Amino acid sequence: MKKSFILGLTFVMASCVCNKPVEESPQEFDYQPDFLTLRVDASRLERVDNLLQEYIDKGIIPHALTFVAKDGQVIHHKAFGWRDVEQQIPLQEDDIFRMYSQTKAVTTVALMTLFEQGKFQLDDPVSKYIPEMTDQVRVEGSDTETRKAASPVLIRHLLSHTSGITGIRNPSGTPPAEFETLEAYVKELVKAPLIYDPGTGWNYHPSSDVWAYLVEYFSGKTLQEYVRELILDPLGIKDMAYYYSPEYKERFVTIYSEVDGKIAPKEMWSGRYPFGDDRRYAAGGTGLNGTIEGYARFCQMILNGGSFNGHRILGRRTLDVMAKDQVAHPGSQDADFHFGLGYQIYPGEKTSWDVLSGFSPMVSAGALSWGGMANTDYIVDPKENMIILLYTNRVPDTRVWEKFLNTVYQALY
Repeated sequence: MKKSFILGLTFVMASCVCNKPVEESPQEFDYQPDFLTLRVDASRLERVDNLLQEYIDKGIIPHALTFVAKDGQVIHHKAFGWRDVEQQIPLQEDDIFRMYSQTKAVTTVALMTLFEQGKFQLDDPVSKYIPEMTDQVRVEGSDTETRKAASPVLIRHLLSHTSGITGIRNPSGTPPAEFETLEAYVKELVKAPLIYDPGTGWNYHPSSDVWAYLVEYFSGKTLQEYVRELILDPLGIKDMAYYYSPEYKERFVTIYSEVDGKIAPKEMWSGRYPFGDDRRYAAGGTGLNGTIEGYARFCQMILNGGSFNGHRILGRRTLDVMAKDQVAHPGSQDADFHFGLGYQIYPGEKTSWDVLSGFSPMVSAGALSWGGMANTDYIVDPKENMIILLYTNRVPDTRVWEKFLNTVYQALY
């Protein structure tokens, strides 16, 4: 799951994706950047190194891996610290990280490719395709009383986390890990009463499994098959998957947490992922793992307006729709929180920043972002034509992400 729900932001919408055709957008990464043409001060990027090394030397984080590309030219890609601190195994640039909620943007794109094929409309009721979908809302203050929802749950609501679906308890009380397939879990999940009228609030995470099942429903393939065939293989993304053969274990980064003021190994969600024998189940909101370069390819595709590696995944206008705010409700507590279809929309600079906001004021208005529970984060910044990724597998959040963003953006001139 993502770290925290973020409030109190000022929003200025900017152009969401680049408008370049495929032939004008970088279709591969250039690892020999022309800093002068890019207007990047290479010497100032040493501040990135200093920041991350300081966090590691102080024992705050065990490792850090960067990937920053401007105009498709990679200006910073380095590994710091240890894949495994106890065994003193250095982190490598192609190590595999648990990405958790970074899965959501990938499965959102998967569903939107089916939208482009005419399989559904964003404002179709979910019940049109999943008859089990409830039309009841819990009455506030009651655990048992319900009323009819003011409007049905739409597919748009799923992708923006405004459906009111709650995954805390499905009607049977059975945890997701006990279901053999995503279909079986979702058809039970959606029977539970909603926690608000669709489109009137924002609650994170459970609807992602519903949109993932719709990928299977519309495509006739498993989620894993469809994501591999329509996204990962065309983009040239290797080693990103839900499940792996045993020989991959040595490339997985150890996850760390803080215990008595020091970092210590922590096993997270060790159930079926990523080495379980029964590999039928794949979720929409979590479960993918991969290298930072692999996810950078996905981000560059978004930045390019839907294409990378010589393949078009989505059309530019589809990405425009995905980057439009879906959640602001004037007068409500989340009036300044902005989320599109699959990712959050950066608000731009404001005069004062809440220390818990999770944002750097250096990031351009209209940039897109979301991260994983173990602190893998990305920015897609169309204004600067730049993608920025920082991977650690350390919980909880240490605030290094925001400072890292400052050290990246300050190198631009």
